[in-house]
Amino acid sequence: MRVAIAGGTSPTLGCSIVSALQATKGRYTPVILSRKDKTPTEEGSNTQNGGVDMRCVDYHSHDSLVLALSDVHAVISVLLIPGPDWVTAQVNLLHAAEAAGCQRFAPSEFALTSFAHTMVDLLNAKNTVWNAVHASVEQGKIDAARFPCGMFMNYLGIGCPEAKRADALAGFQEGPFLVHLDSSPPWVEVPVRRDNRMPDITMTDIRDVGRFVVAALDMKEQWGGRELGMAGETLGFEKLIRICERYIGYPIEVRRVQEDELRARLSAMRPEQVIPRMECQLEIVCSRGASVVPSTLNLSPSQPTTVEQYMKLYWG
Repeated sequence: MRVAIAGGTSPTLGCSIVSALQATKGRYTPVILSRKDKTPTEEGSNTQNGGVDMRCVDYHSHDSLVLALSDVHAVISVLLIPGPDWVTAQVNLLHAAEAAGCQRFAPSEFALTSFAHTMVDLLNAKNTVWNAVHASVEQGKIDAARFPCGMFMNYLGIGCPEAKRADALAGFQEGPFLVHLDSSPPWVEVPVRRDNRMPDITMTDIRDVGRFVVAALDMKEQWGGRELGMAGETLGFEKLIRICERYIGYPIEVRRVQEDELRARLSAMRPEQVIPRMECQLEIVCSRGASVVPSTLNLSPSQPTTVEQYMKLYWG
């Protein structure tokens, strides 16, 4: 079965999913959709290094997308397009997948649950896309699911020994969030709950995301418009901090922050501070206990990477 990955050239999620599909040794064949100024050739593809099928598409052209998806079984989106074009491109991709006869579709999610996204301005656009996808599922046009995975475990690789850093980050290029192991002294900001308890958080290694996607493709039953959570490990901040201290070899300063403080911080931000605003809203989500993703998908017989395994491998 051919599986199209929209945004498959990305060094993080795109690479993870393509690699996992290739590891099935022919059971699934990855087809990478890449944004270019040109539309696909008559055959809709050209072969690049490693035998990966690359198809150039115009996300504003229905005909271009339908042509590229004409022999594809499932479409997995990991698109990252700044601004409102992100929503338009995904809805266009959805309708092209329907027209091309694709069986399954997954929009670009890979964050938190739909409920959590309602509290984060930048992520709420994911719900806009999902509403269109879910409507198509209800009308019987396509089978679909959304894939939340929590916080990328690869944040913990920021600051690890340089010899292991590239592998630890797995293409991840963001700066620290909540966990600042690269600082001196290292510190963690914990958005505590109203009763001052530390919340739980779900963390997943980027490389496991691709393996979870394969597990979802292997499902015999319909995805059925469900939220199919992929959770590497869900743990409390107390345990997370304890594990990190064990492997970095230093005590970690814990900075507790209440939701009221986060709201005051948020109100002082300017509208153009998009990323700091998103991070602050994500901390509010965490303080409300909504940073946990249900572990719906199973990687049996192997298991996803745990925080302990990750820290031992890259910091130990």
